[in-house]
Amino acid sequence: MAYDFNGTNQYLSTASAPATAVPLTMACWFKVPNTGASPTTIYSINANAANDQFLLYYFNNDIFASSINTGGSIASATRTISGLSNTWIHGAGVFSSNTNRVAYSNGTAGSANTASNTPSGLNTVRIGTRYFAGSLGAYFPGQMAEVGIWDTDLTAAEVASLADGMTCDKVRPQNLVFYAPLVRDLQDVSGGLTITNNNTATVAVHPRVYA
Repeated sequence: MAYDFNGTNQYLSTASAPATAVPLTMACWFKVPNTGASPTTIYSINANAANDQFLLYYFNNDIFASSINTGGSIASATRTISGLSNTWIHGAGVFSSNTNRVAYSNGTAGSANTASNTPSGLNTVRIGTRYFAGSLGAYFPGQMAEVGIWDTDLTAAEVASLADGMTCDKVRPQNLVFYAPLVRDLQDVSGGLTITNNNTATVAVHPRVYA
């Protein structure tokens, strides 16, 4: 089972961050009613009370892999989702350095963004929202599964294998620092972090993946 979010106030969170600096990779499966005009967070690695973060989000049929620093400077790489509403989409962001980030949808990369940006003070994971400008917002409206974070920059071939249905724990497992399959129980089966269900997100049908 995946987890289903209402887009209003439901999200999952941890009390610490499994990765706080580049290189890192973020990936998951998600499904939304539409990929329309409002910026919507997929998930984020945040500071609790600052803008700093790495995050995946979608906006107007694009997926974004972004880093934000304390001053609010945003560096984003994009990849078009092609309007796959109500369809499971694999999204990923590969942050190779503070001057290189790439967004992927369904295993295909967009162009790299090479602006310099260095988030700091990261101390939580928020699945389905992000902290920015003093509050949580841009809540995720839909279903999510197979959330993984690696403390390295996965290759294009490795991201493609995830999009083909490989589970996170079969791709560079020695660097997988957070893995929440979101199958019924809320567990980080890689790093052991406690995951809190805020405002009671519910379970839904899981996408097809292969162990």
